[in-house]
Amino acid sequence: MKAVNPSRLTVIALVGVLLTALIFVMCLACGPGAPGQRTISFGFPEMAILQLRLTRVEAAAVAGTALGLAGVLLQGLLRNPLADPFVLGISSGSTVGVMIWIVFGQALEQSFTGSPWMENLFNNGQTIPALIGAVVATWLVFLLGRRRGGMLDPMTLILSGVIISTIGGALVMLLNNLVPYGARTDILNYMFGYISEGTSHTLILAACISLVLAWTGALALGGAMNIASFSDAEAHSLGIELSSLRLSAFALAALATAASITVAGPIGFVGLICPHVCRGIFGPDHRQLLITSPLLAAIFLMVSDTFVRCTGAYFNGELPVGVITALCGGPFFLYLLNRRRTWM
Repeated sequence: MKAVNPSRLTVIALVGVLLTALIFVMCLACGPGAPGQRTISFGFPEMAILQLRLTRVEAAAVAGTALGLAGVLLQGLLRNPLADPFVLGISSGSTVGVMIWIVFGQALEQSFTGSPWMENLFNNGQTIPALIGAVVATWLVFLLGRRRGGMLDPMTLILSGVIISTIGGALVMLLNNLVPYGARTDILNYMFGYISEGTSHTLILAACISLVLAWTGALALGGAMNIASFSDAEAHSLGIELSSLRLSAFALAALATAASITVAGPIGFVGLICPHVCRGIFGPDHRQLLITSPLLAAIFLMVSDTFVRCTGAYFNGELPVGVITALCGGPFFLYLLNRRRTWM
């Protein structure tokens, strides 16, 4: 694989950050028009409305970046173009963790009503159970996807992920029936991937810290991931310990997925689409992909959420943003699956 000039990486990173910042500001300025009318306005409204928009755009940026990062890690280490947190069941496991947290919070609500500290913990502490759920799902998929001898089988991993995702969905529906009826509508929206103006800044900050840790660790693995893209024998001969590298990559992908689930729920296909687009533009070097794919995913999710925010009047209410990403990513997944079949 051809070496990438460090100055080129710097230029790509600067241009990507500037473009992402520009889209961030544009999404912040775009919103629904007059109430009851199917219009879209562009401009900066009064501070109260601007604060609500800022919360959503921030959450979309963090969630998108995390999903784009997780997608690159999983596709690169598994050498499988169909891998992403949603397909592999990591998102589902993380969602189960958050749902268990919500159910316990509802059950114990009366016991900590007089304690502001406990109230704040249950309202903003989803990151830890999201991470635990993601780690458990990752471990199960990793365990089920191993062949005899410790090698990973990409197609078995995908099938294991689908099964784990289905089981996770069933557990979420079971847990959904344990919460009061009034909370179920919010949870249903959350299950499709939903970014809310009510997301606390403490929660966004916790997700952002998790994302920074995962992104920093992933960037340190960029060179090793390039070598790991060769066959196992070649990677071993070049001094790469694949089992350790895959374990690290899976852990970082779980951490990034937990950051996304915390603020936006299970959003599918963002981690599938963006690495492929960036790979087609910039090539297969993971040192570039680990910069460009998260930024493109942030742009994609910010634009998608701005679309659902601006078109609520057309659909008699806002769509969950996961509907838009699924409508874009589902056909893309089928295209990749068909192309993979023609190659085999």
